[in-house]
Amino acid sequence: MKELAMKTKLIVRPIVGCLTHSHFWEGPCRAGHKEDMTQEAEAKAADAAFEAAKEILKGASEKMELLPAIDARYDEKFVVSKEVWAQIDEDADKVDFFLCMNWRIPKLERYGKPVVIMQNGNEGIDFAAYCRNIGLEAYVAMDLRDLNEIAQLLWVRKAVKNTRALVLTAGGQPTFGIQSLIRDPEILRQKYGLEVIKLPFREIFSYMDQITDKEAKPIADEIINGSRETKVNTDWFINDIKYYLAAKKMMDVYDCNAFSTACHELCTSEIPQERKFTPCMCHSIMKDEGIPSGCEEDLNALMAMCIMQYLADRPAFMGNPNHETDELLRIHHAVPALCMNGYGTKPLSYKLWAFTGQGFGGKLQVDFAENHANEVTLGRFNPAGDTICVKVGEVIRSEYDDVYCSPYYFIKMDDARTYMHNLAGFGHHQVLIFGDYMKQIKELSKMMGFKVLEG
Repeated sequence: MKELAMKTKLIVRPIVGCLTHSHFWEGPCRAGHKEDMTQEAEAKAADAAFEAAKEILKGASEKMELLPAIDARYDEKFVVSKEVWAQIDEDADKVDFFLCMNWRIPKLERYGKPVVIMQNGNEGIDFAAYCRNIGLEAYVAMDLRDLNEIAQLLWVRKAVKNTRALVLTAGGQPTFGIQSLIRDPEILRQKYGLEVIKLPFREIFSYMDQITDKEAKPIADEIINGSRETKVNTDWFINDIKYYLAAKKMMDVYDCNAFSTACHELCTSEIPQERKFTPCMCHSIMKDEGIPSGCEEDLNALMAMCIMQYLADRPAFMGNPNHETDELLRIHHAVPALCMNGYGTKPLSYKLWAFTGQGFGGKLQVDFAENHANEVTLGRFNPAGDTICVKVGEVIRSEYDDVYCSPYYFIKMDDARTYMHNLAGFGHHQVLIFGDYMKQIKELSKMMGFKVLEG
């Protein structure tokens, strides 16, 4: 399988600029005490600034792979030496952005790379304004907090570009269940770099036939043993796991790291009836592994899921919205994850019930009241793939149904009626993550070139 997009690293080259003069003088742009303005004193100050910059970077986000910092001091001619340029040239093709610290680096724009200027005064904002005016992507970080927040957004953009989704399809345009989907995956590749590989949904069953009970049973047993209440046929549950493992095998073959499959068309083929499985557990397990996995070939939701999972560093839920009252929305599907509080956190407790009345098709029943935060962010892209509708609400309760799509989550929000009317331009599946990420999505939209409609 293609490396998880969540393991992507930003390659960053820190460059510490410093103006050190060739000798002492004073004038309209330079004044001070002579003992601090000699060549030797300024060299000493530049040494200290370089070491201080390296110390600050010890707190940099793990999403960044920092190349060795470059000491780029120059004198009043404002010309960076050939020796320094030779250092900057090294691995420049791999660099995602240059991190300029202390002073600007004259002519760094020659590389055409994004620049983050970490400086809390006029120097930073002036350099950024110049870069933007000539068409170069530039951001100002006042401090380490700013740097890490900017890097997180740039990292999400790169992670999306490193996402390649396997989508199993019946080939219908549109699908029966999702007429509002993005019909041409090329839109996502050209605009955001996200690739989609579409294959017939029946191809997975040759892979499923290769999965042995020995491979699947330990996973099935672990899930069954962890359940607080099991209402699924445990003999058939192994088929859900075989489908999940088959999807992983197929993703290995086609070098993918995200997944979606037809649902209505899969259902009407009666293959799930014959094999006694549903794809719901596959989606839940994959999302807990950091793999975006969406229902029903819904590329609008899958694109939102990639952005939101990567941004929040946690798996997403997706489901159908229903207007209950003007202050209450209900969303339901059978695909919650267990690490909804974030990757590396304690998994939520769950019940393992059956999707069908016959007892096949496992589904996790998770109470979202166990989450650390009650606020949730909902999102979905429009069929054109250029706008995301985003709404923030608060989960107030969870309910369960013994069959079909469940759990149900009831979300308090202002003006749910207008929100549902807004969704008429986007479609129905909503992606849900815990926490309020409205601000970050808005900032990310500027970097990735999509629009945001606040629901």
